[in-house]
Amino acid sequence: VAALALPVLRFLAKQLGQLGGAPGAGTVVGGGYGGKDGSFTLAEVAKHDKKDDVWVIIKGKVYDLSEFVDEHPGGVEAIMKRAGGDATEGFFGPQHPSRVHDMIDEYLVGKVVDEADKDK
Repeated sequence: VAALALPVLRFLAKQLGQLGGAPGAGTVVGGGYGGKDGSFTLAEVAKHDKKDDVWVIIKGKVYDLSEFVDEHPGGVEAIMKRAGGDATEGFFGPQHPSRVHDMIDEYLVGKVVDEADKDK
């Protein structure tokens, strides 16, 4: 039971952080991510490629998996292969049950934009 306490507390903290998002605007966890709108260029995401600072892109959305990387059932290496880059193909592989696709949203921090669109 104690082993589940920390992941549950992290999940609840993320959920509470999401309550502050504007209705219908697509929730972005945290206020300091990607400026006002949670938009990131590929170069910005690429900077987050360390075990204690892991971001990945899945279908054009950016996820901060820093808190989850040590808990990943497939091991740290599976996430680190795509840290700072596009993990779409690996994420939708046969190893992930469908419930994982629902759970990933708790780690959403924004979306990928082209460099030219960043300042618009």
